[in-house]
Amino acid sequence: MIHKIAWQQLWSKPLTTTLLLIVMALAVALSVLVVSLGSGLQRGLIAATEPFTLLVGSPGSSQQFVLNTVFLQDKPLANIPYTEVDQLRNKTKLVKQAIPLAFGDSMQGYRLVGTEPEIFTIRPSSNQPEWLRLAEGKPFTKPFEAVIGQDVAQHTGLKVGDTFYSTHGTLAKGKAHENQPFTVVGLLANTNGPYNQAILTSIESIWDLHTHGHANKTPIKETDPTKGLSAKGDVTAIMIEPVGFGQAYTLASLYVNRKDAQLVFPAQVITQLFNLMGRGEKLWQPIGYLLIALAMLVVLVTAYLATLNRLRDYAILKALGASQKQLYSILGQQTAYVIGLGAILGWLLGFSAYLGIAHWLNASSAIIMPASISLASIQLTLLCIFIGLLFGLLPILAFHRKAKQLHDVMN
Repeated sequence: MIHKIAWQQLWSKPLTTTLLLIVMALAVALSVLVVSLGSGLQRGLIAATEPFTLLVGSPGSSQQFVLNTVFLQDKPLANIPYTEVDQLRNKTKLVKQAIPLAFGDSMQGYRLVGTEPEIFTIRPSSNQPEWLRLAEGKPFTKPFEAVIGQDVAQHTGLKVGDTFYSTHGTLAKGKAHENQPFTVVGLLANTNGPYNQAILTSIESIWDLHTHGHANKTPIKETDPTKGLSAKGDVTAIMIEPVGFGQAYTLASLYVNRKDAQLVFPAQVITQLFNLMGRGEKLWQPIGYLLIALAMLVVLVTAYLATLNRLRDYAILKALGASQKQLYSILGQQTAYVIGLGAILGWLLGFSAYLGIAHWLNASSAIIMPASISLASIQLTLLCIFIGLLFGLLPILAFHRKAKQLHDVMN
């Protein structure tokens, strides 16, 4: 009975109650969104690096190197000779697999990845299936055969047996290589990562395009990432699967003093990137807490004013036989309704916004952010409810003081 009276009285002023819920919900939603994005993005990025235990490439920014090779973003670094692949493969006590990658061309903005068929044998870990599995067709076996990612197939409409022309560079409006078409021979299953947007082909295809395809064409600029790709075989990156954890660090030590190449742990690079972002997080976290504090303040002030406005209603209830304890219960339940319902609505709004951004990021960059609920967002919401209920005692105390004053005046 008491909870029904509390609910009805709460909605006797619908505009005030709605405003309180909106303020509370928006503050919680923003905080939940920020926490979920940080957690989800980190998990998505690290998951994308799992097939890339080690990478070797030319000297330069390790972040740019990882963004280009793992996430198919940014510009490629310079190239290194194919002899580096041979040297790594000869280190059989350290290296299980060494697979070359060559970048520089694209098709409608989707990047071509020149590589070798062994890439289809890579597993993110020993207990997981192959990273690149075919949904249809077969792997490439000769130059100018291509296996396209799931997103490429969906957005271009290409299917097995179709042909296409690549363009020079990574822009959708680059100069077309009209001298040699590619034939689609396979479609990749979902990789749950950036390589849904990749076009895999033999590395010889890339070499051929940039040794013969530019005859009588405009010279390649010095900054062009494909400059240096030759028939001798230059590569942009080398994927390395080490024999074991210790061997990975032994390999890394071999590149410490090298001026012509670098070795990186992609997962480590992403972690370092997030540590840098964490410094910025320390700046916006207080802003999020301030928003929650302001929302609580608005809720409490409005609840206090609403309590004063309802003194007449409470007096009528008391005249009808309601005890002081029951009046406190009604007021407490009204505060709990606003705080609890506002926090729940805020969590739903924040998580929905996170799912929307995750879907957009997946479509634009193929980074798969998990749709799972983060523990941090739940803890934050519960903390908001706890603090709200704690401060919700203030209107009750104010009501007690006001009611006592009225009682003293009447007596």
